Amino acid sequence: MLRLHLKKIVTPALIGILALALAACGNSNSNAPAANGEPSASPSAAPSENIVIEHELGKIELDHVPQRIVVMEFSYADALTTLGVQPIGVADDGDAGLLMDEVKEKLGNYTSVGSRYEPNIELISSLQPDLIIADLNHHKNVYEQLNGVAPTLVLNDHLANYDTMLSNYAVIAKAVGKVAEGQKRLEEHKQTIDEAKAKIKNANLSILPAVVNPKGFFAHSDHSYVGSFLTSLGYNDPVKNEESYPQLSLEQLVETNPQTIFLLPTEEVTIINEWEKNPLWNKIEAVANGKVFSVERRNWALSRGLLGSEHIIKDLVANLGE
Repeated sequence: MLRLHLKKIVTPALIGILALALAACGNSNSNAPAANGEPSASPSAAPSENIVIEHELGKIELDHVPQRIVVMEFSYADALTTLGVQPIGVADDGDAGLLMDEVKEKLGNYTSVGSRYEPNIELISSLQPDLIIADLNHHKNVYEQLNGVAPTLVLNDHLANYDTMLSNYAVIAKAVGKVAEGQKRLEEHKQTIDEAKAKIKNANLSILPAVVNPKGFFAHSDHSYVGSFLTSLGYNDPVKNEESYPQLSLEQLVETNPQTIFLLPTEEVTIINEWEKNPLWNKIEAVANGKVFSVERRNWALSRGLLGSEHIIKDLVANLGE
């Protein structure tokens, strides 16, 4: 299991700092999609100077605002939709249903470029992109191939925490010439989170989010994206595990004893259906107090962006708010 060693707590001024950083990047012309869903090709699309960005595996330099963008993670699709940018290709694991409804609606038509883990390089090349946004962990081994197709921006997404996502968002906004829009959207995000936090009556709880399938219970510790977001809101991580997604047995879950559990099922029937028949299940505080909730995995664990985070806190308010 891969381990995450990133800062987990969001500093109070982080979003403001990111907004200032975006503003310092300067304004470039936008590339909003045309009515037919294709990216616009405005003659004023060239920035006043090249866009230069250092990333995880090198540097990209763009002499124009990208018009044909392929994204290799769900979080990048989340980011682009909030910036009004239409990607031409998305690595969606061959299933558009894994995208948040809000993201899918805003994306409109796009070409699936296959799995996030094994992208179809030939198909990506056929789309003639002028920017590819990839992940350090999933795409390091194919970086040279991708970069041979188009300038490839590599960010740490798969093992990102909430802080890292916000930093990545600022980088993406700069790369697509949407500095002003990015700054405004970060400010709106902060306001949305702050307003929702005010509606939560007790944030001093231990909360355990977990992906569940027929074979296992995979906890999301505070090293995971969802776990780090919850701790940024003041909730406590009951797992206290260096792994991002430790698999727990029922006995280990009882020992962890979370006060609230959010289940992220991959399908209708999961290991929980079996555990509910075991007397140990009722010994968990969350179970005894009726604080076990099921939520959409695609919203909590896959999107990992502004929209995803805003959906998570909306679910928190609905289940734990006033």
